[in-house]
Amino acid sequence: MARRASKELRPRQKAMLAFIRKFIEENDYPPTIREIGAAVGISSTSVVNYNLDQLERKGYLIRNREVSRGLRLTDAQFGRRVRTVPFYGEIAAGSPIPTPDDPERTLEHVAVPADMLPGTGDIFALKVKGQSMIDALVDDGDLILVRSQPQVETREMAVVEILDESNESGATLKYFYNLGDKVELRPANPDPAYQPIIVAPEQVRVRGKVIGVIRRYQ
Repeated sequence: MARRASKELRPRQKAMLAFIRKFIEENDYPPTIREIGAAVGISSTSVVNYNLDQLERKGYLIRNREVSRGLRLTDAQFGRRVRTVPFYGEIAAGSPIPTPDDPERTLEHVAVPADMLPGTGDIFALKVKGQSMIDALVDDGDLILVRSQPQVETREMAVVEILDESNESGATLKYFYNLGDKVELRPANPDPAYQPIIVAPEQVRVRGKVIGVIRRYQ
């Protein structure tokens, strides 16, 4: 849909659009309806929804109403250079899944905006399976961008291979905590179904650090 001239926007719609753009630039993810309302002085979520619908109708954004942060500016990709990175398959955000015989076997390549990628380092993509990292804004079906590296700092989100055959071995996506004599792989989901995985340091192999998330809207 062609975008209409900005002079057709009402003042509150201009303010909402400006806030959404600034919020995404500062946080790398869109705001919620309540955050938008608070920023522009609208207490009614229905009024915020109405104006977002108008912005969508006029071609300024695209909405996915099934998720709380389901906004995307239509000009977000315009003029951005892209790079391709290898796609290696699925990574578990839940119980570990078996690691392929060749974990670096490229299944395909995906295009990524160049400004999402660092200037150095080997970057690869994985598709998330599960919801153990939902509170970190990583959901089932998302693509994560990972910088290949053998170590990460405590509290960083990492792709980790579990080597301990007495537990459930395989690869998983979790927050990494170095506890000295133990390593804790911590989920970001309060549901008791998702429990931390605690293993000895020699029983884990870090595959890389998560540096970005791409959500594909269906």
